[in-house]
Amino acid sequence: MTASPPLPSPTIPKRFIQDLPTPGWPPIQRDVAGGRDPATIRRMNLNESPFPPSPGAIAAMQEAVTRVNYYPDPKWRDLTAALSAQTGHPQDQIVMGCGSDELIVSVGRFCLSPDDEVVVGNPSFGSYNKAAQVNGAKVVAVPVRQDGACDVQGMAEAVTARTRLVFLATPNNPTGGMLSSEDVVRLAKALPDDVLLVLDEAYYEYGIHAGGDDHLKAVAAARNGPWVSFRTFSKAYGLAGMRVGYGLSNSVELADTFQKMRSVFNVNAVAQAGALAALGDRDHMLSILERTRIERERIAAGLIRLGCEPYPSVGNFLAAKTPKPAGAVVEAMLADHGVLIGRLMVPGFEDYIRITTATSDDTDALLTGLAAVLA
Repeated sequence: MTASPPLPSPTIPKRFIQDLPTPGWPPIQRDVAGGRDPATIRRMNLNESPFPPSPGAIAAMQEAVTRVNYYPDPKWRDLTAALSAQTGHPQDQIVMGCGSDELIVSVGRFCLSPDDEVVVGNPSFGSYNKAAQVNGAKVVAVPVRQDGACDVQGMAEAVTARTRLVFLATPNNPTGGMLSSEDVVRLAKALPDDVLLVLDEAYYEYGIHAGGDDHLKAVAAARNGPWVSFRTFSKAYGLAGMRVGYGLSNSVELADTFQKMRSVFNVNAVAQAGALAALGDRDHMLSILERTRIERERIAAGLIRLGCEPYPSVGNFLAAKTPKPAGAVVEAMLADHGVLIGRLMVPGFEDYIRITTATSDDTDALLTGLAAVLA
């Protein structure tokens, strides 16, 4: 039998997906141990909480494990009811995701076609770029302000007839700058009604704890076009490993669009139980925020003493320009001091490191190590 000739133009995967680079996965201890005990490596690179979730959440998850022979509630009714009660947002406009990452993927899939444009801050969360690229859309990156917050005026001016989606992160990851409601409303009013505004508030609780605004009512009053706020249980609630995010959309129609994109059982039963219990333990969440603030301020002060230039972050992380190449600093911190930190892999920010806040012992080890590396 004669073999079939190769196809002249491969279609699987789609051309613009073929052109994407192979992804790099964020390293954890086992990836970088290099023969050492992974347990000895301090993990300060992934914007996680070093503090465990509420004891009530742990107990709820342990109990839920005994019933995992059954599928979870596909409509997440108990959890969305509790979120509605807490936020004042209509329950039928709340959608859940396997982390807010799933919602970012979904919004790219239902908004974007090849040659559309997506406006993002720069630097900002890398998943926005990927949501554009896998759908063949163009990323239009607008530099952040000097305080690390997104430049809403610049983002509004970057919108063209091809723009379909705008990602606005506050507090912004990786710089930690946050916007006032006045800033957010300025952009919300400037966008055409055929552009979806995504307000990414993964670090919402940190912003509120730092004295920032709650933007929901202001945006709802200001914007006629579609918008959605993404939040998560991964950060302030200490549930990163359970992958629970949610979206507060401005209409039932937009919520229904998210429903069409997801798998049926996208948030597992154990995760739903843990998130519901965590939501009910406000005191524990506030204790995480306060302990984080203390360590963030210690790290920021130490960075300044060592000649670094940190952004004024309100999140559970800091980005800082270092007097030595960031790649070398990251490598030396791991190799010589067993501290795993990150760097900004963004053109123009090659000399910036990013550090996740952790325990007081971790902060001590971090600052001791940086003093030696930067000497």
